[in-house]
Amino acid sequence: MDAFRPASSLLIAGLALLASACGGGDGAAEVRVSLREWTVDPSRDEAAAGKVKLVAENQGTRPHELVVIKSDLTPDGLPLVDGKVDEDKVNISGEIEPFAAGATVEATFELSPGKYLLICNIVELVPGAPPQSHYQNGMLAAFLVIEE
Repeated sequence: MDAFRPASSLLIAGLALLASACGGGDGAAEVRVSLREWTVDPSRDEAAAGKVKLVAENQGTRPHELVVIKSDLTPDGLPLVDGKVDEDKVNISGEIEPFAAGATVEATFELSPGKYLLICNIVELVPGAPPQSHYQNGMLAAFLVIEE
């Protein structure tokens, strides 16, 4: 019986590792997204439809956010108002509100099959300088959700 214990412990540890690699026990596919001036860099560019956990890591020096938009438009073709994407004119599927440099925030969204854009939609207003649009500076990435 003692010979069985190490093998069963190894099997349990292996199953736990496999579950974490697939996104954890909640059934969500996990996608890590690095945000920095001026990029949005997902660990992969597609996921299966259903629950998708986005783990956003702010590796920049400024606050950033992550907005998930379902759209067939080109990544740089979203409608703008005052330097930012007009959120009233796009299909927002989820959002991680602005968070500080160095922080990591995660959220799980139910995503249907289709084309998505991951963007930071912050506009910084600095006195004496033009507005600094994170989206217009390149903080966007295409993301595909596929039927499984």
